[in-house]
Amino acid sequence: MKVLAAVACLAAVAAAAVGIGLVERDATVSYNGMTCGAVPCESIPLGMESTVVSFRGNRDYRRILLGFDVPRDPPASCSLMIPRPVEGADYKLAVVETDSNWDEATVSGATKSIDGTRIATVSAPDASVDITDACRRAAGKRLSLFVNTEAQGVTFNSRQSGKDDVFAIQYAYPPPVHD
Repeated sequence: MKVLAAVACLAAVAAAAVGIGLVERDATVSYNGMTCGAVPCESIPLGMESTVVSFRGNRDYRRILLGFDVPRDPPASCSLMIPRPVEGADYKLAVVETDSNWDEATVSGATKSIDGTRIATVSAPDASVDITDACRRAAGKRLSLFVNTEAQGVTFNSRQSGKDDVFAIQYAYPPPVHD
């Protein structure tokens, strides 16, 4: 009987629909008091670069801002898939849910508040973070997440890089119910 129950459980999991949603918008957002030439660095938009960077130094603090369009149907589970970094190793990242009031081409530290709700912290490359509750709240709308490091810098491909190894969300839906 236990074997039959295990097989039925595995069949249900196998029948669940799984989808991947690549990041729709991404940017590095700089928060610091430094100047880049005659302009405050935090006012410079970095959303159209080929990489996104998270870094925390003494005076320089950069966060990765990610934007996703969440499907209308709330998922059974939802995970942020963190790709391998282009630069950086042995890092620790915090994932923070934030508002979606930003535009990829113009967002900067001067226009985007760092406010948000921490979801989780994760260590090591090729990790994922359970963001199910955030996805459910954003069903049919936009979901924005900050990804920031606790110390050393880490660099990832952005969606503008043209590479497949970018941030993504994996959605899982329950199997359809048949009458």
